[in-house]
Amino acid sequence: MWRYEVRADGPRVRQLLVEARFAAGGVDALTIDDDAAPFVREVAYASGTEWMRAPVRDARWVVPCHVSGCVVRYRIALREAADQLDDAETAIASGDVVVAPPSTWLVHPDETPPGRLRFHVVAQEPLRFAAGTRPSPDAALDTYEAATSALAASSFAVFGSFDLRTVTSGGARVLVAIAPDGLRLSSTEVAAWVKSAVDAIAAYLGRFPAPRTLVVVQAGKGDAPTRGETLGDGGPAVLVRAAPGLTAAAARDDWVVTHELLHVSLPSLPHEQVWLSEGLPSYVEPLARARAGLLAPEQMWRDLVEGLPQGLPEAGDEGLDHTHTWGRTYWGGALFCLVADVRIREETRNARSLDDALRAVVATGADVETLWDVARMLDVGDRATGTRALQDLYRELALAPGRVDLAALWRRLGVRVEGDRVTFDDGAPLAATRRAIAGH
Repeated sequence: MWRYEVRADGPRVRQLLVEARFAAGGVDALTIDDDAAPFVREVAYASGTEWMRAPVRDARWVVPCHVSGCVVRYRIALREAADQLDDAETAIASGDVVVAPPSTWLVHPDETPPGRLRFHVVAQEPLRFAAGTRPSPDAALDTYEAATSALAASSFAVFGSFDLRTVTSGGARVLVAIAPDGLRLSSTEVAAWVKSAVDAIAAYLGRFPAPRTLVVVQAGKGDAPTRGETLGDGGPAVLVRAAPGLTAAAARDDWVVTHELLHVSLPSLPHEQVWLSEGLPSYVEPLARARAGLLAPEQMWRDLVEGLPQGLPEAGDEGLDHTHTWGRTYWGGALFCLVADVRIREETRNARSLDDALRAVVATGADVETLWDVARMLDVGDRATGTRALQDLYRELALAPGRVDLAALWRRLGVRVEGDRVTFDDGAPLAATRRAIAGH
């Protein structure tokens, strides 16, 4: 096992002081995330009672660990890294709070054999620390464990003077770390924002699937809209950068937290199916929010009518698996989900839906940390609905450009958008399906 002792130093998390222990067996060079490497300083290894400076060769620190193991210590200028890089996946700061995944601050052997890593973090008041990485099984204080293979894409961690709230849903816990600098929202309002998303997802899926999730909320910059990102290795975590001036009323209308927590709730898929990884949250998010009363059905349908044409294939398209434009990834994936939902409901006379397919996926225990192939995802979903709707549609739209007549679909569902008005035709053939999808 790789073992780390980490101490946060300075009121603004100026640096981390790290001592690492590696067992014998092939370790002779240490590395770290390429972007973080310039901020790692004074790497040394223990030799008897002395500390020897580790030489650098080919951008790696050379250490004699292969015979009897070794102890290494170093420091990393984390605040400097955050200020210079300003990158969510490496290091980013907001006031006195720094968000940086363990891959940014834990050096490790150049080659990663199967095994475990364990780190203990000391952050003295007023500093705090929280991580998406799961707490160690022995419940040691401020100690976390993961597979060594999880380090390269490890989920978010946060250092600093942040507020920490807990949102619960059944047996699931969502830790909400709030960096107050620049936020108009109070910590109570941020927690309520996250809870509304958790509750909407739990209602749609039957429960909130991930037993433990970290959500970090900090202020965004400039006029950028609210942005979110999810990382899952070692334990799921979400980083949300809230738009400047975001109020509690505006947060109620915001979709980002729900979208990102849906990523947490479902298994990861290979790159070829990024359209389904993004399409599912893009489709389910407005449905879940509409059913929870957070989004008017008229607005939900308007957004779909106006957005889904961006997901249609254009000239030269090779199907969703092979065409990774923005429109085909997000809106094309959402289009697949809508058509699948309608087909399942038609074939089963509204007895089954995409809801049932996704609930069956969740029932397996899979979440963002679990990598599935698309065949398993489709099979689990189809078995739950008693149809072949997902597999048949996959062949039509993912392996070939396919064709979806959206105008005809809206007529059958009874959805009309004319200027600022959204009206519904309750005499349409699929009016009951439309009402069931939106929960109204």
